[in-house]
Amino acid sequence: MGNNQREMTLSKRILTFAASLLLLPCLTLSAAHLPLIRISVENTLSHVQTQAVEHFAQRLSERLKDQYEIQFYPAATLYKDSEVFRALSQGKLEIAVPGTWQFDRYVSEVGVFQLPSLYGRTAETTYALLESEVGTHILEAIEHTMNIKVLGRFIDLGAVHLFSTKKPIKTAKDIIDQRIRVAGGEGNILRLEALGAKPVTIAWPDLPLALTNGNLDAALTSYETLASAKLWNFGIRYVYEDSQYFAQYIPIASSSFWQRLPRHVQQTILDCWEEGVDKARREAFLAQERAKIKAILYFVNIIQPDKTEVEITRNFLQTFEKDHAEQMGIPVELYEAFTAFLHDYKEEP
Repeated sequence: MGNNQREMTLSKRILTFAASLLLLPCLTLSAAHLPLIRISVENTLSHVQTQAVEHFAQRLSERLKDQYEIQFYPAATLYKDSEVFRALSQGKLEIAVPGTWQFDRYVSEVGVFQLPSLYGRTAETTYALLESEVGTHILEAIEHTMNIKVLGRFIDLGAVHLFSTKKPIKTAKDIIDQRIRVAGGEGNILRLEALGAKPVTIAWPDLPLALTNGNLDAALTSYETLASAKLWNFGIRYVYEDSQYFAQYIPIASSSFWQRLPRHVQQTILDCWEEGVDKARREAFLAQERAKIKAILYFVNIIQPDKTEVEITRNFLQTFEKDHAEQMGIPVELYEAFTAFLHDYKEEP
């Protein structure tokens, strides 16, 4: 091979190597994993809350395509709701949507939603409370105390009632000495104890086994939650439809994750959540109605206390309310604002 040919061959190799160096960043970028946004819920895929959050995850995936990888984990496949707060703080999770009853261990102000004065009240009362200065204070307390970001308005589970196994509940007095499952929430425990029951905190995935083993007499839950896991197969036969409280879910994000996001991505997440809230609330209402019909078809007997019975029970519970608020650590100023709100608020039937 002549000198000219060797020089040409060498030049080609240099050019080829240089070109490969130029392509290397592109190849590395395409091979690299996108940053993750992991979203966790505890309920099963058939649950209305899971479906609402899944739709949120789908909207995020569409709008943040090629920027972030969205991973959705239903049915506590990643974390139970009682575990998500630690996971968020440790950077092992980005977004979760736990129920209000999971928060009062960390933020006493959230216990307001479980106070006796809200026993037997409508959804509109809770909505109005959230829109008031009381609601604003609660949101600020959540973000400040837990160092998390609340992504927007709460979505609904719905009214929570007492579902029993062998013994029908016809009045609140019938739950005396009954072992009743609660998902969490000190206010739920104090309210049931005031009525003479024995509340037991059991995570949702563990409830069917507890019912099957006969360790419970009743469960504090909703029609939709009952139907999503077919709890009539595990012994539920009666429901006392007294609306113990109105349950909702709070969308939250890890603060460290949130602060690292570009502002336009933050806004995209907020927009994607807000776009689904009204629909999620409507779907939750309809899901509760459908689940109620299904419960009847599976021989769950419904007992509805009349308005007078509900008021009698609420009035009785309110004699404990101030003590409950103190035990739950609800600030005096917030409790006073809460009572003032209810004094002025006119509830529609």
